[in-house]
Amino acid sequence: MAAFLIREMTGADVDSAVELLHTGGWDQRRPFLELMLATSNCHPLVGTIDGNVVATGQGVANGSVGWVGSIFVDARLRRQGLGRAMTEQVCRGLESAGCRTLGLIASDLGRPIYEKMGFRIDAMYQIHAAAPLHAAPTPPPGAAFRRMRSADLDRAGALDSLATGEDRRALLGALVDQGWLLETDDGEELLGFLVSIQPESAALVAPEPQDAACLLDLLRHLAESRTPAVRAAVVSGHTAGLRLLEAHGWTRAFETPRMLRGPAPAWSPTLIWSLLGFAFG
Repeated sequence: MAAFLIREMTGADVDSAVELLHTGGWDQRRPFLELMLATSNCHPLVGTIDGNVVATGQGVANGSVGWVGSIFVDARLRRQGLGRAMTEQVCRGLESAGCRTLGLIASDLGRPIYEKMGFRIDAMYQIHAAAPLHAAPTPPPGAAFRRMRSADLDRAGALDSLATGEDRRALLGALVDQGWLLETDDGEELLGFLVSIQPESAALVAPEPQDAACLLDLLRHLAESRTPAVRAAVVSGHTAGLRLLEAHGWTRAFETPRMLRGPAPAWSPTLIWSLLGFAFG
C-alpha cells in the first residue's frame, strides 16, 4: 500500500470528505466540516493515500478537555491501523493544545481500539428519539424563548461549563445564530439553552427538568421537515430524566459510552439533555 499521510484538512478537502463520510451513512456533513474549518479550537484532519482522502478525524479543544471525533476510514482500508493512526494524531494535537483530559463517544467498532489507547468508560449515554413537532411549545409561566445573541455567550458559557466541566465558548460563539435561550420574562435568569449544528440534536442544558422538557420540544419543533427524528441524551442512572423523556413521547433508541483518558472533569451530567454531536460530547 502507498504511504498513508495525515495532515490538516483544508477547504479543498471538504467535497472528498463529505463523499467519504456519506459511504458510512453520515449525511449532511458539509455544514459540520465547514464549521470545523472556521472555528479556532477545532482541528480537523484528513488521511490520504496518493493524494486521495481515505480517512478523517478531528479534535476540539475546550480548555483543559479535548474531544476526539469523526474518526472514519474508507471501508476498503480498515483493519490496517489507519483509524488508530488518525486517533493518535488527533490526541497528540489536543495534548499540544493543553488538554489534560481527552474524551470521545465510542462506536462498537472503535471501542476496542480506544481501550487499548488508555481510554476508559466514564458514563453511558441513553439516546432517545422522537419525531419532530409541528406546533411550537409554550414556555412555562413566567418564561420566554428568544434567539441567542453574542452578548449571551458569557452566561450561556457559564451554565454550559457547570454542566460539562469544559470551556465550550468558542463552539457556542461559532453557532450563536443556531442558539435559543429559555429565560425568565424579565431576562434576569437563564433557565436553559440549546445550540445545534445538525437538526437532529443540540447542546441542550437546563438545570430544571420542566425547562429541559420545554427546550426539547423546541428542538423537535425546529427540526420539523429537516429530519425524520430528533435525539435526546441523558446519562444512565439519571432516573428522573429518563422518566421525563418517556412521559414526553421519547423512545429509547440505544446506549453509547462516553470514554475518557486523563482526569475526569467536574461536570453535572443531570443538566445535559442532548448532545451537540457525538464528536463533541
